[in-house]
Amino acid sequence: MVLECQQHPDYYQAVQTLLDIAEEYGSRANRLARGSAGAVRDAHASLVLAETDLKTLIERFANGTSTDDLWASVSKIYDAADHDPQLKDWFKAVNGHIRRCLQEQGYILTDESNLEWTSLHDEGTYLLRNKYRGHTDRVVEEIKFLADQFDQDPHNKAFAASLTKLFTALGNDEKGSATFKPHLIKDLTDVILPGIFEKVAYIPIPRIEYSDPQFDAVIENLVIESDNFMPNVLEIASENYMRFGRKKIASKSQHSIDVKVAGIQMDLRDVSYYIKRKHGFPAITDQGVANFLLAGDGFAFRMKLSSPDKKDKHSFFKIDEVDVAVNNLKIKLIESKHKMLFTFFKPLMLKALRPALQKAMEKAIKDQAAKLDAMLYQIKKEADRALERSHGDPENTPNIYQRYVKAAQKRILQGKKKKARNAAAKAAASDKKINYAVTKEKSMFPHICLPGGISSKAAEYRDLAHKGHEWESPVFSIGDAAPSRDIPPAPAIVRKTRKPGLSPAVSNVSRGGTANGDGNISDGSSRTHGGSRDGERLHRRGDRGSAVGGTPMSGKGFNGGGGFRAHLPAFDPAAPTAY
Repeated sequence: MVLECQQHPDYYQAVQTLLDIAEEYGSRANRLARGSAGAVRDAHASLVLAETDLKTLIERFANGTSTDDLWASVSKIYDAADHDPQLKDWFKAVNGHIRRCLQEQGYILTDESNLEWTSLHDEGTYLLRNKYRGHTDRVVEEIKFLADQFDQDPHNKAFAASLTKLFTALGNDEKGSATFKPHLIKDLTDVILPGIFEKVAYIPIPRIEYSDPQFDAVIENLVIESDNFMPNVLEIASENYMRFGRKKIASKSQHSIDVKVAGIQMDLRDVSYYIKRKHGFPAITDQGVANFLLAGDGFAFRMKLSSPDKKDKHSFFKIDEVDVAVNNLKIKLIESKHKMLFTFFKPLMLKALRPALQKAMEKAIKDQAAKLDAMLYQIKKEADRALERSHGDPENTPNIYQRYVKAAQKRILQGKKKKARNAAAKAAASDKKINYAVTKEKSMFPHICLPGGISSKAAEYRDLAHKGHEWESPVFSIGDAAPSRDIPPAPAIVRKTRKPGLSPAVSNVSRGGTANGDGNISDGSSRTHGGSRDGERLHRRGDRGSAVGGTPMSGKGFNGGGGFRAHLPAFDPAAPTAY
């Protein structure tokens, strides 16, 4: 499965993009940290302001606890890496190993990858849990303290309690036992989903453009009402015939389904259009506004499906009949250069348009049903192949649900790619062009401005979003909702006292000891949590051993006091035990 994912072009592109973004932001943060404060304010004022706002947001969620101590502890590790080539090289090696595992196909499954990870793990254990143990412990303790403050925040507590109450009410009875509540399904279908459709109300469609050697056409200001998403009537009838025979009498079965859909309506008002006939007679150009109404039964269809023939091994169902009806279609011109001509030819046009429209819809429904049947057959073949591949490994054999879900995901993904390739090839080979333009900049006909155009409004709001001071934009002023008045005040951000045993100023040495300039123990202590500059004192040998860590020994030690008996020298990759 890992190999299959890594061989996918979309996976490689996504991983490469994420790694490049992480590297770019890391190098930018490094440059900003080394630059002057004035340069940061002048060149990246907006970025600094956004980072400050994000930090404030995190601190407010953490019960008003300042994160300065956390960032200071992280900064200590970066400072240590600047002065210790071994730590800096380890970070680079970890970054290179992660990139190689994610980008190089199959590398993560090789023994070389395991050996490299083991070596990095051993060296990281020494660096982070011995040489710079104080730095690591401080970061961990700061994160634990911040997480504890998140748990103590009263608003977080109230939110968690509300979620617990909700899920308990959804899946438990009065005694607290898990139970299924069928009335919730009815609430979903009768209350929640209709309420969502009602609140959505209107959905704008982007500007539709079409061009070929004969015609140029533009339709804009299409707004679909959510109330028309679902049909008013849906009927499903099934007929089943089964015969069970014995001896010379063969068993037989035949199934059929009859699906009826009616009441798909449409109410499109103030639709702007532009049409130009470039060749032929009559050569006409028109621009105006029209209303399209499909009321009553509107668009309705009936589709009959049945079991495939025995000889047909590549189908799940057979399409027997598709019947489409378009009723109560009305077109009214509000504005037009040829309104009188349209009024005169309107009855004749609708009489010729309706049968052609019904035939086109019948063909479209048949084609989509045939595509669904072919896709189901391909999913079954893929699931069967997955079962055959797992015969050699019975313990990891996927169940029937896993096989079909994975096969469906793979087939859908392949179908999207194939559809995109076919569309691109068809567009390149054909002289017909279809375009969906959200703004005028993406339009094939930017010079054509239609009244009430959605693309014009979208461009206007996009330009508004680029205006304003700092983060605030005039877009946020759209609408007339009153400001909220029941929002509780934000907590004050303070540096809080830690539990006994951890202070914000904890150094990179163990409690009870003091540190000199290079981070080494200067008096008697049972253990060191820090390291020395460039590792020069970690490698001292002789009667006193080395200062890697150990137990106090008698005799002369560092600074005339008790010293340390060495357990291990500096990092040795060949050492089998943890440091």
